[in-house]
Amino acid sequence: MKPATVSLIGLGLFAAALLLAMILGSSVNVSPDATSNPSQASLHEGVEGFPADCASCHGDRPDYALAGARTQYVESGHFLGFDLETPHAYYANGGGCQSCHTHEGFLEFLDTGQREATPYIEWPSQPGCFTCHEPHETGDFSLRTTAAVSLINDRTFDEGASNLCANCHQSRTDAMTAVKATPANQVRSYFGPHYGVQSNLYLGTGAYEFSDKAYSSSQHRFVVEEACIGCHMALPEGRYSLTAALGGHSFNIGIGEAEHSQLNPTSCANCHEGIGQLPGTRLFDSPANDDWDNDGNLEVAQAEFRGLLERLVNENGSGLLQQGEAPLFTNTGEFNTRAPEGLMRTEAEMAALFNYKFMSSDRSLGLHNMVYGVQILQDTIAALDPTFDTSTRPR
Repeated sequence: MKPATVSLIGLGLFAAALLLAMILGSSVNVSPDATSNPSQASLHEGVEGFPADCASCHGDRPDYALAGARTQYVESGHFLGFDLETPHAYYANGGGCQSCHTHEGFLEFLDTGQREATPYIEWPSQPGCFTCHEPHETGDFSLRTTAAVSLINDRTFDEGASNLCANCHQSRTDAMTAVKATPANQVRSYFGPHYGVQSNLYLGTGAYEFSDKAYSSSQHRFVVEEACIGCHMALPEGRYSLTAALGGHSFNIGIGEAEHSQLNPTSCANCHEGIGQLPGTRLFDSPANDDWDNDGNLEVAQAEFRGLLERLVNENGSGLLQQGEAPLFTNTGEFNTRAPEGLMRTEAEMAALFNYKFMSSDRSLGLHNMVYGVQILQDTIAALDPTFDTSTRPR
């Protein structure tokens, strides 16, 4: 064996011994007292130096199902990033992004109320268990905060435990001040509400609202218990439905695509008896009450909502925002970064850009608030195309 190898092994053994000594020499006093669980007390009785209270989380029979929660969490967008492929803390670190995309930045935001209290996090890490919980400080898994959240347009999101979610899942831009006629070469790809507008849509606020229209909300905001967590953390029936990637700390309502997708209707079924998945799609089979997208077919609600989005941008290049000399989106649906000097984007075009991004980045195809979403999209389309029939507009 080479001397360098022996040195590395020796160093590793020394580090392990030092860590063990630190654990055995520590004293912990947290609640709930693990000795309230007789199996824990007997399990560690006589094991010198192992703090009994630690067993409630780190024992063989813990009071808190941490291993199960983590099994779900590593399947979540919070862990895997937008594309469910790569954690994103390493690049979303700066410009205020760190306040939601890094563990350290979120804690700094809660402490200071500022999204960019420091320019960047020196050693960023992905949001995890201790981002939302602080068990070593509180002795349990209560949330770090459940305080009501003031949104960018001064509306208040106050939905109990789900207030924690709204600290990040909200628009960063006030549509009513941002939307105005703008030189085309000054419209940037990042114009819009940002990517997580779920708390805004849930309340029925935050999109660009046309002054001559009235807006309302679906019943979800009034009848869903615990708002975000009531749906996203509901566990499917039986053995995780054979996957840990639905419900719980995965926060996923659906996984996979098309015929390979799976949905979790557990929470929906409390009101929508018999609701299921439309075969071959990642859509719930809850029907729309009218042909909202004017395509001549009465479809399920999410398909009608998707049809409205595709009236603005679609893969065929025929959307209203894909027309003209220098359209906002290319015929493949990408944002068009080129625009000639002197071209102005009208207020209606800027409103459509904002509202398209708002509704598409919500990613629920209207489920968070179908009534408000359809109202906004129909009004947006009609502002660009006065021939569009809005007689099916929800009241």
